[in-house]
Amino acid sequence: MADLSKTAFLTVLLWATTAFCPPLFAAEPDLQLPNGTVVELRAYPADGDSLLLWLACDEGHGVWEPKAAQALAAGGIEVWLSDLLGAHFLPLAPSSIKQISGEEVAALIEHVRIRSGKKKIYLAAAGPASLLVLRGALEWQWQHPGNPALAGGVLLYPELYAVTPAPGMEAMYDPEVVRNPLPLFIYHSQRSPGRWWLEHLKVELRKNGQPVGSLVLPGIRGFFYSRADATPEENAMAARLPELLRNALDHIQSTGNKP
Repeated sequence: MADLSKTAFLTVLLWATTAFCPPLFAAEPDLQLPNGTVVELRAYPADGDSLLLWLACDEGHGVWEPKAAQALAAGGIEVWLSDLLGAHFLPLAPSSIKQISGEEVAALIEHVRIRSGKKKIYLAAAGPASLLVLRGALEWQWQHPGNPALAGGVLLYPELYAVTPAPGMEAMYDPEVVRNPLPLFIYHSQRSPGRWWLEHLKVELRKNGQPVGSLVLPGIRGFFYSRADATPEENAMAARLPELLRNALDHIQSTGNKP
């Protein structure tokens, strides 16, 4: 190292950094929706034939979503992160979800579809944002009847209630649940109250003839990968997000449209 000048050393260091540490994501033009709302997009390109459109709703500040996206892309699954709630300056809450129309989500799906070539598109969302998967898929399929590009959805600890269930009362779901148009896979958190309604939810989601698989993740709470007070178990599960999402897509692909 003593033979290299400081400038030469910095040049070599810069080359090594750019050669072995590619950009985390590709810059994509923001999507302007018909109502003027601008949605920021982050794309992680890959050569495979599957694309995951993640309705992250993280205001661009999430840590685990981009890490998972980069890992999935390295394994051949292209990932796009979008934040419709952030575009409207809305917090992640059930009341906010009601303000996002199916037309907006459908426009996002179509924007990604046009740029993805012939890749199969899967949607993903967590918590109350899971309703956007159903709402957007229903609208997009209505606009594009017979188009097979939209292949399924992954829901993480979904909250799909019409109203928050009172203790001891049966859960009542949003009307879009029984119209579910996609094969789905659900991950629920063992320490989340919604876990006890998981089988009931699956019955409702299957009423339109679509297959729905699920797995309960042990020892963790909802929002396990975005909690400020995450436990070691929750951080360990967050690190497994790429594996969980890949397994969910594999399950959807293996079940196809068989209930």
